[in-house]
Amino acid sequence: MASSDHYKDINKIIKIALVIVLILGSYNLWSFFNSSRYQALCGASFWELNRSELNSCLDQKQELDK
Repeated sequence: MASSDHYKDINKIIKIALVIVLILGSYNLWSFFNSSRYQALCGASFWELNRSELNSCLDQKQELDK
């Protein structure tokens, strides 16, 4: 009976770990695509630019879309 409790505990830990991996993996994927978009538009990473530079890049994108 005690061994089934261990299996339930292990299953809970595995499920929690999978949720954490899914969240972190999704963030990393979003970060990669977001950063590469700004790299292509402005030659700099999303994380290196301040808010005004980010807005300038978005303005450049809107001009290209016209």
